[in-house]
Amino acid sequence: MKPLLKLINAQRDRVFQIMRVSEPYFFPHWHFHPECEIMLVLEGTGMRFVGDSMERFEPGDLVFYCDKIPHLYRSDKEYYEKDSTSLSKAVVVYFNDALLKGDFWDGQGIASLKRLYALASRGLKFTGKTRAKLRNKILELDDAKDSLDKVIDLFSILKIMCESREFKRLSSEAFTNHIAEDDCERINKVYMFVMDNYMKNPNLEDVAEVACMSPTAFCRYFKSHTNKTYIQFLNEIKIGNACKMLIDNDLSISEICYATGFNNLAHFNSQFKKIIGLTPSQYRAEYTEFTPVGRYPLVTARETV
Repeated sequence: MKPLLKLINAQRDRVFQIMRVSEPYFFPHWHFHPECEIMLVLEGTGMRFVGDSMERFEPGDLVFYCDKIPHLYRSDKEYYEKDSTSLSKAVVVYFNDALLKGDFWDGQGIASLKRLYALASRGLKFTGKTRAKLRNKILELDDAKDSLDKVIDLFSILKIMCESREFKRLSSEAFTNHIAEDDCERINKVYMFVMDNYMKNPNLEDVAEVACMSPTAFCRYFKSHTNKTYIQFLNEIKIGNACKMLIDNDLSISEICYATGFNNLAHFNSQFKKIIGLTPSQYRAEYTEFTPVGRYPLVTARETV
């Protein structure tokens, strides 16, 4: 999709911009920007959309974007409640993509930087020891340093990324982000409606009405803009919230099945296994056993390199 252009207001005389976010919830709109972005989540949970991928995010989530890849962080429902005291916190680093894709790097024989840029055009999620190293480096970034020191700090982060294989590409190769600007608001309305009402199992006619389209036209529209059917999208939203419930409370699997809008336990188990690669009971058991955050988040199948 080609969504809302978000203006970063980066100063041209600065190597990069550091934004320390502390808000009730993250920026809730499908958007892109010309700058490269590194986002480290410190507090907050919800769903992260990158191109046609969808995953839950938690504290520690670390993603690198380039080349105007559209993305959206939708905080969980409780963050929008009037009396909520929860905060969504992150460190976000923006820098000009010319630092990575310029011809200068070809002349220096440093193809790894250009390769990193190409990979990040689909969004890269870092994991394992690499994520821990990057987290420490990002938290040490200091806007008060002079420009040369800041360049060195930034490139030390990019060097770790270049040398690591502990990452996953998020959006699929089939996804394209070239659509009309006017579609942005329509897609946002559909996404927000489904995420607010998934437990009611909204049907195709309901969502088509939100998009101001006929059901047939909406089916074609949604598939062409998201690289998935509406039912696939709805099931991924349901399963993402089921993952949260399996971790956050003691509800039975049957109770979670019906709470997330599924009407049949066998179908719920089948969809969960298809999307996550584990049964709900395996997911709960393995998440409990492996304490690192995000051991098994919601994942739409993508290759790991």
